[in-house]
Amino acid sequence: MTSRELMRRLREGLGEKVIECWEPRDGRVFVKVSPSDIVTACDYAFNTLKARYMTTCATDDRWRNGKFTVTHFFSLDADKLFLSVRCEVDPENPVLPSITPLIPGAEWAEREQQDLVGVKFDGHPDPRRLVLPDDFPPDLHPLRKDYPYNYRPEPDMRGKVPMKEPPEGATVVAVGPFFPVLEEPAYFRLFVEGETIVGCDYRGFYNHRGIEKLGDSKLTFNQIVFLAERI
Repeated sequence: MTSRELMRRLREGLGEKVIECWEPRDGRVFVKVSPSDIVTACDYAFNTLKARYMTTCATDDRWRNGKFTVTHFFSLDADKLFLSVRCEVDPENPVLPSITPLIPGAEWAEREQQDLVGVKFDGHPDPRRLVLPDDFPPDLHPLRKDYPYNYRPEPDMRGKVPMKEPPEGATVVAVGPFFPVLEEPAYFRLFVEGETIVGCDYRGFYNHRGIEKLGDSKLTFNQIVFLAERI
């Protein structure tokens, strides 16, 4: 399938739900839909076109069009094409339907955008904080453009993440945050029955405080690569 054929199939499959469809560069196809149609569009990409879900990104475009933009990225590997399903979100009510019930692999990506940009995903099965530390104020989102890169807010424990309770009869085995086999600090709560792990909970991202914001605002391209390789 070529990019032209992909755009044709998007227009045929989604019909009037397609606000705009374009190819900014070879092999990259974007389709824009309304927030109410985002799940339908991702369902079509994932289940009909058999595209592989890659990640989700939210950006603060208020300086340009007064909106937040959320983009779900897909890959059609066999055709060497990338598909971006995009919609604009009102910053006065930044809520978007979650695609995690449809695509479980989107769970962490949506939680990350909720933390960093402040777009909430309605219907997400586990909307707890993921990236930001426990003492970061819950009403601040560091990847918004109006958040200064060098601002350090006062600690606010209202955002502390509640950990999951183990199933009845299970024992909690804690691993981390520092453990010899872990590449970076992470805290795992393993729920075990005998020698069988029946569930777990996770808290991580301890090495990422402020790095994304520096990359978005202050560092040059070469400095970003230099720092990212050392995380």
